[in-house]
Amino acid sequence: MSFKYSAILGFMGQLTDRFSVYHEPRSLEEKVALASKIEGLAGLEPVYPFDFEGMSYDGYRQLLARYNLQVSSVNVNIKAEAKFQRGALTSIDPGIRAEAVRYIQQGMDWAAELGASCVTVCPLSDGHDYPFEIDYRQAWRWLVDGIGEAAAYRPEVRLAVEYKQSEPRAKVIVPNAGIVLLLCEQVGLDNVGITIDTGHALYALEAPAQSITLAADAGRLYLIHINDNYRNWDWDLMPGLVNYWDWLETIFALQQAGYDGWLVSDVFPARTDPVETLSASYRAIRYAEQFLETFGPERLRSLIQQREVIRLFDELQRHMMGKTSAEPAA
Repeated sequence: MSFKYSAILGFMGQLTDRFSVYHEPRSLEEKVALASKIEGLAGLEPVYPFDFEGMSYDGYRQLLARYNLQVSSVNVNIKAEAKFQRGALTSIDPGIRAEAVRYIQQGMDWAAELGASCVTVCPLSDGHDYPFEIDYRQAWRWLVDGIGEAAAYRPEVRLAVEYKQSEPRAKVIVPNAGIVLLLCEQVGLDNVGITIDTGHALYALEAPAQSITLAADAGRLYLIHINDNYRNWDWDLMPGLVNYWDWLETIFALQQAGYDGWLVSDVFPARTDPVETLSASYRAIRYAEQFLETFGPERLRSLIQQREVIRLFDELQRHMMGKTSAEPAA
């Protein structure tokens, strides 16, 4: 199995954090043109509304065709604008909640027009910073209702909810995979599922492979964002460079689940060249696939079933060194 590779389009432009500004600003076409140079890239995940301003459906299709790229998914941003700072889908203002739903619906329109079957939304402004700040039951009800209303608008387009433990809220309303899966069940629509960001899973102290397996078993695994971190913050580093064994297990879990969707790079190339960084992220996928293929999926599955963890890691590390299981380590 070979996964399709995509990237969040915004990382091709100027980037900022709380301390500095990185790279030069680029127009939409300049970002798409730059992305087209990334090794292995077949798709883009543009962010609504920012990557769509001033564009028509036909104009966007022509832009993609010029660079031989698809839209893998549309990322709907309901956190960046000032009106959403105190909540979007869970704002106490019904007008703001309705606006957040409209954003998702408009993102679904764009996805359908551009041949994508999925929108993803990470409701990071929904949550709280302090005890007693929100009515938890009411906020959750608004979230369920808002996601349900948005998803019902276009049943043929999947709505994938991405979770994250914190930032910008100290406590985001969907902090882990289990809570998003509960949300999916309570919404009760077939086109509502989950985006698993491997870095967010690590930051939440999850095993990404376990979260992937549970979501797939529930029929809710819609999209994967890939990156890495030190489990202390959402650093958006290149996948597999910090937590290699988790990365290898993630790819194995996706293969075992029969996932045939997109792997979307959510790597923040602040101090490195964007094309080189996202090309390296693509190669990280291929290296993991090649490692698993040459080791043998059936062999790995058998070792897992036996729960012989010392033997398993001896064999994995011998394979990494290019040795057969019969050869000594030194």
